[in-house]
Amino acid sequence: MILILLGLSLLLYLLFWELYPVKRIKAKALSLVPEKLPDLYVYSFEIHLHTQFSYDSLGKPEDVIRSAREEGIDFVITTDHENDHIRHFLEGPLIAGREVKVHDEEGRLAGDLLEVGNIRVVAHPFKDKYRWRLELPEDYFFELIDLKDALLERKYILLLALPWLILRGLFSVRLVLEGLKKFIKVEDYARRYLKMGIKNPVLGGLDHHVKVYIREVGIRFLLPNYRHSFYLMRNFLISKREVKNREDFLRALREDSLVIAFTEKPTLFWTEGGYLHILPPKACLLLKVSSHEAYRGDYFLLDEGCKGLYMGYTYRWSLGNLYFGLKPLFLFLVR
Repeated sequence: MILILLGLSLLLYLLFWELYPVKRIKAKALSLVPEKLPDLYVYSFEIHLHTQFSYDSLGKPEDVIRSAREEGIDFVITTDHENDHIRHFLEGPLIAGREVKVHDEEGRLAGDLLEVGNIRVVAHPFKDKYRWRLELPEDYFFELIDLKDALLERKYILLLALPWLILRGLFSVRLVLEGLKKFIKVEDYARRYLKMGIKNPVLGGLDHHVKVYIREVGIRFLLPNYRHSFYLMRNFLISKREVKNREDFLRALREDSLVIAFTEKPTLFWTEGGYLHILPPKACLLLKVSSHEAYRGDYFLLDEGCKGLYMGYTYRWSLGNLYFGLKPLFLFLVR
């Protein structure tokens, strides 16, 4: 009897995490097919990661390059603390930036910035220590999702889910990573952003630090591995023009559309014919965060005037208006 109870408890425990989280959403079903696709160029990129040139990271430039190629990332902006020494090792997808602390006139810490060329990104915006305390220029980007901060905010619930994640890890590391996506509270961060009343463009940063590094003949072990962060979250640049080099890419960041994605394939969005077109890589729930409007389908055609934050969820199962096993799929801002 005890064994049966233990078995049932284990089964319920595993079932709970497979169906976690649950959300009640009243979504309108759409069954649409795009008549044609626009001519667009799509590039994946990562920002806010640290290498051996940061005092708190051990990863080497070659590890970033290798991981980017293995995960199909087109550009990687490294942002080591207070320096851009990695500029001497640029190859392939690497772009040199830096992370700097910003102080007010009285010398007090007033925020954290990622700098690359003439681009500025407000980093750690929801972390009390680095909360932005100065006037925010409209052309600054806003790190809506900081992957490390997002996971650390959920550390206690992750501890409860640890046995479930370990069991998944027996089959595949990617199953663990897919499980971790459930704990990134994208919608919460989107609502915090809206509450601030700002309209700055948004992107997602990794804040990746390698803490354990073992390198011997035939052995290369990084913990955490850049590849794992690249798999969990990436950004996509959607442009009508081809990007040929780093300078083109940085210029396009200011001028074209950005999507924060939690999948290897991009979600496309564009305006045409008086409508906002949204084409995700798979069927999903589409939520307009600012108005609570929700739709279900695999292609969405909305009023072009619908500006605001949009995010997509995938889910494992639904029952009426209840959706189980929600995972973020994408988030983007229409300005």
